[in-house]
Amino acid sequence: MRILFGTILSITIFLVSCKKDVGVDSKNIVQGQVQFTINNGVTLKQCLDAFKDLGVTEYDLTNFYYSKVIPNDSMKYYWNLLKARPYITVFNVQKMTGDIQTRFNALKFKNLTDSNFHEWDSIVKKESLIEMPDIGDGNRRNGLIYIAPGQEKIWIERLKKLSIIYSADYMRVYTPFC
Repeated sequence: MRILFGTILSITIFLVSCKKDVGVDSKNIVQGQVQFTINNGVTLKQCLDAFKDLGVTEYDLTNFYYSKVIPNDSMKYYWNLLKARPYITVFNVQKMTGDIQTRFNALKFKNLTDSNFHEWDSIVKKESLIEMPDIGDGNRRNGLIYIAPGQEKIWIERLKKLSIIYSADYMRVYTPFC
């Protein structure tokens, strides 16, 4: 799923750069979806608070990153812990050779309710996970909001006004030629 989202986002960026007109062709956008990137240093809680204030209830938040020093024999425990959370749809647990930190990265949260966030927050505290301010590899946290078709422009403008948002744009339909 992470690879698919990354591929779609990369293709979208490529297609946006190929577009020669300044208008939006509704045949070339995904109706009912707006993509966005989040400023580095913004926490999951800040994202949720901002979306709650806007009334956004259907969304994906991607590329959140946590770390902790754990022994290698504990990796399966953490894998199962993350896998058991229905609101985490993508994640990766990795430990680089020679590194003492284990990375819990590429976390994708889907439609986090208050109770789901409180559960996740208690796990973070109980397990002493450290939320990292950004991924550290140049990629930003990003996501999609799902809205009523035809409301994309309104929601792009709303998102752009948020201090947590780096950019917001239409979700483009993949077309193989510019």
